Amino acid sequence: MTSWILGAAAGLLGAILLWGLVSPRTQWRVLVGWSTSDPDRAEPGDGVHGLTRIICLLGLLGLLAFAGLQAWGAVSHQPRAATEPTAVDRMWGSPVPGLVDRLVSPGAVPPADLAPGGIAGFQEIERGWAPDYLVGMPRWSFLGDPEPTGLLGAYPGDGYTAYGLSDVLVAATGPLGCVPRAAAVAPADGVVQIGVYWGLPGATGQDSLAACAAAGGMRQTVLIPIQLPDPIEGRDVVTFEGAPVPPVAVLHD
Repeated sequence: MTSWILGAAAGLLGAILLWGLVSPRTQWRVLVGWSTSDPDRAEPGDGVHGLTRIICLLGLLGLLAFAGLQAWGAVSHQPRAATEPTAVDRMWGSPVPGLVDRLVSPGAVPPADLAPGGIAGFQEIERGWAPDYLVGMPRWSFLGDPEPTGLLGAYPGDGYTAYGLSDVLVAATGPLGCVPRAAAVAPADGVVQIGVYWGLPGATGQDSLAACAAAGGMRQTVLIPIQLPDPIEGRDVVTFEGAPVPPVAVLHD
């Protein structure tokens, strides 16, 4: 109710100001001239009417500025509709993890000098027929460097992508400040064990195990394509610590 009254008052004021800007003489005769005994002799000169035009113009500009600010404030405080998650968000979560474009041939034994990370999920991919969404995936980098010293795997070669030459894509989680330096894959009692191991970037010989284990709860997730010695063929996937790794289906928008 209050906003309606204010809007009506602003509209009336705007009409009066516009009237004074367009025809100050008519406005004076209607609003003031009737109260004088001789409107023709009492009417102010052109200078006063010109001043009335200037005052009305400034008033209109101020009124328009005030109305614009009110409208902008009302729009800016409107609740925004939640953005629908994309297929990539639904598969790997948000923010979308970066893709490590390195060809990874894992060992069979976990390295003892690196910190084990988690595996949040895996997605089987067929060599040469990887899902199309991977083309647009953001590439992972460490402080702007996509290939820090010590990063696991090897460059896939000009014209190739690591995921196009791999069998499985894993979402590996590890401590922030460290990089994935090695991977291991081995069959065990009807399951496939997969692990990704993290260390400090740079030359070997650093105490990566202690440094990355001390990183605490600051974590990062990266997508790593891995070549497998044997197909998964419906077997369960677990980490080397025995934690189950859920499969992630390919989704489309």
